[in-house]
Amino acid sequence: AVQIFVGDYGDNDLVVIDPETEPYFSRVEFPFRHVDFVLDPAKPQYAYVLTEDGTLHRLNILSLERSSRASATAPYSMDGHWRDPRPRLAVAGDEIVLTDPNDGLVRVIDSESLEELRSIEVEGTPYNVLAVGGSGLVH
Repeated sequence: AVQIFVGDYGDNDLVVIDPETEPYFSRVEFPFRHVDFVLDPAKPQYAYVLTEDGTLHRLNILSLERSSRASATAPYSMDGHWRDPRPRLAVAGDEIVLTDPNDGLVRVIDSESLEELRSIEVEGTPYNVLAVGGSGLVH
């Protein structure tokens, strides 16, 4: 089992904390401030990070390498109030769901290629998103 934590470290960086293996604390730098990040529950070595330039990054939290990136939205500034609508991420299976409040869309992105598979137009300003699921008859 893997037990690693990922968190904010200033505006541009994330920190990967591994309580079992040295170095216990590793900083990962990004070229822009991060808007949101999420861990992949199916592939726990990956985190997905959206930076304010609109780029979606796949971060391997074991090697600390950004293995790929793709343009996902128009830029979103982190200036302003913390409650201003900004994109949020969720992962379910092989898909990443990304809210895009300025365009009124929910974007569905392939977690492997980081290519947009489809977009869902919604009324209003989509903000938070949560992936919920289950399977089988025995729990």
